[in-house]
Amino acid sequence: MTIEPIRDDNELFDGGPPRRLETALRLVKPDQPKTVSRAALISIIVWAPLILLASIQSFAIGQDKLTDLLFDFAVHARNLVAVPLFILAESFTLSMLGKTARHFVEAELIRDQDRPRFESIAADTRRLLHSKVVEILVVLFAYCAGLILLGLISVETIPDWHLLAKPRLSFSWAGWWHILISIPIFSILLFGWLWRLLLWNIFLWRVSRLDLHLVPAHPDLVGGLQFVGASVRAFPMLSFALGSVVAGGVANRVVHQGMHLFDFKYIIATLVVVILILFVAPLVVFTREILQTRRRGIFEYGALAGAVGRQMEHKWLERNGSVDEAALDVQHFSATTDLYQVVSNVYQIKTVPLDLQDLVAVIVAALLPFVPVLLYEIPLNVILPDIVKLLL
Repeated sequence: MTIEPIRDDNELFDGGPPRRLETALRLVKPDQPKTVSRAALISIIVWAPLILLASIQSFAIGQDKLTDLLFDFAVHARNLVAVPLFILAESFTLSMLGKTARHFVEAELIRDQDRPRFESIAADTRRLLHSKVVEILVVLFAYCAGLILLGLISVETIPDWHLLAKPRLSFSWAGWWHILISIPIFSILLFGWLWRLLLWNIFLWRVSRLDLHLVPAHPDLVGGLQFVGASVRAFPMLSFALGSVVAGGVANRVVHQGMHLFDFKYIIATLVVVILILFVAPLVVFTREILQTRRRGIFEYGALAGAVGRQMEHKWLERNGSVDEAALDVQHFSATTDLYQVVSNVYQIKTVPLDLQDLVAVIVAALLPFVPVLLYEIPLNVILPDIVKLLL
């Protein structure tokens, strides 16, 4: 089997659905991802025709479909926020995941005997990422999921702009575009990211099964794996996109049906749990290796600290109370203190390579889209006086 060495250009995770489709449509060229222009173009494709078709049909049949569409916050959140963010995130998130993967080698955490296995893991990841079969299945699943969902929901729950007349299931022109173009494109981008995240999970799990060269006394308190936890910083943009999708649906209920944001506390809590599962939970695969390193460090570094401590006691405490000028020589005490500081890192090792600030970042990003809904319910001129009172 030919082993593909991990690339130096941080492109291990660069790709995935719908990259082949975008390349075939000439939206992407080699070494020219055109991220910003692609995000703008696809957003126009999924959103602008809805406005145009609703306007034309409103004029043609005399029913105001355009106003209903303009006040459908869920549609705007998906097409104008989530869709472009799914594309824009590629340039930052995928690059950071590639850098994290490569750093296992750069940090010399992969032992020489495991290097071929690591490169095989990298090669498998790239092969699955660029799988033509997976991309076809993603497109098919996106359309099938939309049709299944359409069959499960009742006519009463479908937005008015989507239909010509209720209770008959007869779609407007904008409704057909939404079903056949807008929703499938959103779903393809979403499923593409879920596939990348699945491969990221599998990659980390397989790497965690290797005999990693962790250092118990490493100052990052996770044996040298803190850089893996830093990869969580790659996901706030995706977290914001997912939060926007949920917030758009909540905004519709709050504005149009008079419900309250607090009524959706369980949905918002579920969103946070999903965010943690997608972006944070993969780091748990290193817990076993970290705990083994901690146990090993406690025995090895603990024995060293004990030996040095006994020597210090023998030299300075077993002197029958006599103290001379040699006691002013602090080199021995300084070396012992430095050693104990190193050993203390072993006893403070964390179980997961994650900083609290990185965890908070992805959660806050998911909750930020709900701020406009909150301000709609509680206007800023009501909140500000209370904030000023708290500060004074």
